[in-house]
Amino acid sequence: MSRMLALLLGLLLALPAFGQTPAAGGSVATADAVVQTDNVRAELLADAAAVKPGEPFWVGLRQTIKPKWHTYWKNPGDSGLPIEIRWTLPNGVKADPIVWPTPHLFDVSGVINYGFQDEAMLLVRIMPPADFKDSSLTIAADTNWLVCEDVCIPEEAKLSLTLPIAAAATPAPPATRAMFDKARQNVPTESPWPARYGVAKSGDPTLLIEARGLKPDTIRDVYFFPAEWGPVASMARQSASIGADGIRIPLKRGDAKAALPERLTGTLVLTEKTGGGEVRQAFDLSARLDPALVPAASLGASFAAAEGSEQLSLGQALLFALLGGLILNLMPCVFPVLAMKAAAFARLAGHARAEMRRDGIAYTAGVLASFAAMAGIVIGLRGSLGEVSWGFQFQSPVFSLLIAYLFFVVGLNLSGVFEVGGRLAGLGQGLAARGGTTGAFFTGVLAVIVATPCTAPFMAAALGFALSQPVPQTVAVLLAMGLGLALPFLVLSFTPALQRLMPRPGPWMDRLRQFLAFPMYASAVWMIWVLTQQTGADGVLYALGGMILIAFAIWLLRLGSGAPLKLKKGPATWLRRGLAAAAVLLALAATLKLEDGPATAASASGRPTTGVSFDGWERYSRERIQQAVAAGKPVFVDFTAAWCITCLVNERVALETPAARRAFEQAGVVKLKGDWTNRDPEITTTLKELGRAGVPLYLFWARGAERPKILPQVLTESLILSELASNEQAKR
Repeated sequence: MSRMLALLLGLLLALPAFGQTPAAGGSVATADAVVQTDNVRAELLADAAAVKPGEPFWVGLRQTIKPKWHTYWKNPGDSGLPIEIRWTLPNGVKADPIVWPTPHLFDVSGVINYGFQDEAMLLVRIMPPADFKDSSLTIAADTNWLVCEDVCIPEEAKLSLTLPIAAAATPAPPATRAMFDKARQNVPTESPWPARYGVAKSGDPTLLIEARGLKPDTIRDVYFFPAEWGPVASMARQSASIGADGIRIPLKRGDAKAALPERLTGTLVLTEKTGGGEVRQAFDLSARLDPALVPAASLGASFAAAEGSEQLSLGQALLFALLGGLILNLMPCVFPVLAMKAAAFARLAGHARAEMRRDGIAYTAGVLASFAAMAGIVIGLRGSLGEVSWGFQFQSPVFSLLIAYLFFVVGLNLSGVFEVGGRLAGLGQGLAARGGTTGAFFTGVLAVIVATPCTAPFMAAALGFALSQPVPQTVAVLLAMGLGLALPFLVLSFTPALQRLMPRPGPWMDRLRQFLAFPMYASAVWMIWVLTQQTGADGVLYALGGMILIAFAIWLLRLGSGAPLKLKKGPATWLRRGLAAAAVLLALAATLKLEDGPATAASASGRPTTGVSFDGWERYSRERIQQAVAAGKPVFVDFTAAWCITCLVNERVALETPAARRAFEQAGVVKLKGDWTNRDPEITTTLKELGRAGVPLYLFWARGAERPKILPQVLTESLILSELASNEQAKR
């Protein structure tokens, strides 16, 4: 069904092209060996200049495709149409089936297509009869194809080629023969290994290529292109593993209603590291159905059926988002901004009710505006990249550095190092701890910025729903979450009974304000630490150097001023302002250096060095889960990140306590850790399969279980011990 919908969409987009005439830029029909359409140059070639009756020769349909466009393989995947050739040949002349080149995979917003880009040549063997009497042989090919980028256009060409008949065959010119040699090199070879496949209880097939002796560290990018649409789903992500028995590829059952075939055919493509570099190789496979091979359910199916990963309705998602936003106020990620809120709460004391309500509405507007902006960014990135997750911006070292600067400046403001006067007062006051509608608005903005690395109870499922839905649902769920985050402040500002419980204003407020600077400094230190995990030790130099420049800029602006940031205009004033602006720009220029430098995701030994501790843990991989589950071992998976404070707290209080370590060891649990500090497509895909949008995320496979259980985002030692004890009781 999904393939039919995608195909119908492509054809609808292509409808205008059906009405085009050649003059209007559509496909051109001509009796020639070369045809140029808007997007494809089609050419009919032969590897012989003269043909001998009774001896076969080869012709090739060569396509030169416009950059960024593609045509389709014999199995086009989830959408598209394969290239077709209809031959018109003299009596007795026969054409064999097309010999297809190795395809490429195209992922268009989650729709998987198989086809060709830049250049492709389809080979066909032609056999003239031995008693062919004509003086020449004319081959006519009526070809059509679908060519796609962001739209799909059907095109066609009528090609013909006339070759003389001679007593001895004559090869084509060297340039043409070189094209055929290149095309033959791109044709998959017959697999040197036997292959078979089995079907799991879930109905999903697993392909086993008995290529024993392969070294896993020399093979990558393994993919099986099924020769026919239907038996195997194209949209399901493939995760191959290489072991002692060969290459094992869990697949997902396709949409075809018929039973799986006795032979599963297709093309295996892999990249091998050799002494001369990397080599892409392709093999045609024919895997027999082996009833004795009954694999465990694929990880994708296990994840989809995970306990706690049920799909929500829109109403449930809105409720969960509201509750998640409320609970987010108590999460460790938001602790620094709780200090800002405490200062804002204290400022309300003694103010007129109208002013208090105004500040509450302004704070709520700041939160909702930030969530609306985030929804716009998510929708835009999702349209271009296909996958976006909660907290994705913290995977950027540039963002980490800018947030470290922000925390540092806020801390200086709270410490009284500077005040922002004039029309900028609202912004400075809001980010510090002073009154004003604009100040309350920007306090809400800051709360959202630092809240994004966390997921709270109820929030994870709501986010997973929101990030996979159309635009209106995505916006509605994110705004509901923002309302939940802002609700306590909003309720306080509109409830006189609660306001009477607040302390009276006094000198203590200045001391509180100065004290609240220290959580901001601590947050800046935390963001610098996160930055070092993403960029290495150089991140400390750039961050601290930038902070010195920012402090220098503030000092210059204060120098000689009669009041904070209210400077007397004159040559000296403009010079100070120019130098201050240059210092700030130089601090921001450090972000360009960070963007150029590669993030440090692993050490030379392959061990992650992002600040996430792997002591006692193995690195997450789907292959390792498959191995452990197949062996009947319990598995615990911790998806974490250096920038996620909730993750780090959970590790300290629940996962790394002496009691928890002993329990894990006694239960024989395979402990895996997925480090999402930097972008990791495999972890992102797993989160998506589980209906989750960010970390922390914890999975537990009990011994012998076919699917995992999703544990809460906030862990306790007693919860971990209880889960492990239940597993031990099940074993007995």
